[in-house]
Amino acid sequence: MPKKFLLRHIGNMGDMVFFILPVLETLKRRYPDCHITLVTAWGFKDKKGRWGKRNLDGFQIALLSVDPRIDQLVHWRDTALSLNGTICQEGALSFPTWNKAWYEKEKKSGAYDAVYELDFGLHPAENPVTRVYAAIGLPEETYSNYQLHLRQGEKDLARAVMENYPFPRIFLLESIEGETTRGWDPRKIPALERAIQKTYGVNPIWFGGRHIPYYQGRLLTLRENIACLTEGTAGIGVLSGPLHFAAAVGLPTLTLYADQPIHRAAPAYFLNPYIADPRKKHRTLLGPAGPTMHFLKSEQLPEELTAREARNQHFKSWVEPGRQATKTGLAALTVDEVMTVLHDMLYV
Repeated sequence: MPKKFLLRHIGNMGDMVFFILPVLETLKRRYPDCHITLVTAWGFKDKKGRWGKRNLDGFQIALLSVDPRIDQLVHWRDTALSLNGTICQEGALSFPTWNKAWYEKEKKSGAYDAVYELDFGLHPAENPVTRVYAAIGLPEETYSNYQLHLRQGEKDLARAVMENYPFPRIFLLESIEGETTRGWDPRKIPALERAIQKTYGVNPIWFGGRHIPYYQGRLLTLRENIACLTEGTAGIGVLSGPLHFAAAVGLPTLTLYADQPIHRAAPAYFLNPYIADPRKKHRTLLGPAGPTMHFLKSEQLPEELTAREARNQHFKSWVEPGRQATKTGLAALTVDEVMTVLHDMLYV
């Protein structure tokens, strides 16, 4: 009998793209006739810490809505239940909504050969792909390619949106709602824009929640905006969800990186293959690491900053790092270094 798997991941979109998509591919390769039910989110948690309400054009439900490896896609909501799909609707598609009680019932129903909970905390030193495969009982698996599936109509619309942008089309990959580049000194960003303009005669294209383009009088959806990345030449950003989006649709990326082991520096470390030109490769620009590895989303002060430096630079959090000192790992990367690697990417 074909295997039946129940998976749940309701965390952030970057993690979903990076290590849930390879898991889906691996299960289908190992068990070609298997049936996969994936339970995931439709938006962020609310102020009371509850999942369910729609956000960011459908969040992970929208991103996975046409993935051929998923046989049943389910919307997670803490309390509401709608097995006939009256709550969660994306365009012409609708998806069942499971609450916590129904999910627990399904887990215990005996209808599945295995149930995998794929929301877990990671230590900075852990390889996330190794960890997720251990969670599904395949610790020897190494497959790490990840791909987002797009509709042909979304690709066609993206081509129309991008047709007036001159080449090279260089995307600056911003976090979805962030105002900075997650720790790269914001004061360097205008300098990078000027350097791109001077060197290549084009303006860089911003990608992110605050930079969604219009087309025929309306904002693009999240999926349509991601599709625009397929029309780009290269993307630059700190490791984040948008950088994973770019890699997952075949845009060569330059990751600004520091303070974590190299095995977390996807996509360059994992050599994601969905790039049309075999000569193009992902790159990683490494800043100096401090004595302690940490996540970019930490709300703690960078250990390289003294309390006085933090006050002077108005550090608030990872999304509002202020001016930053040049001695922090990411902020130490210079515009000249970024431009050198970018030039190498464009002219291999």
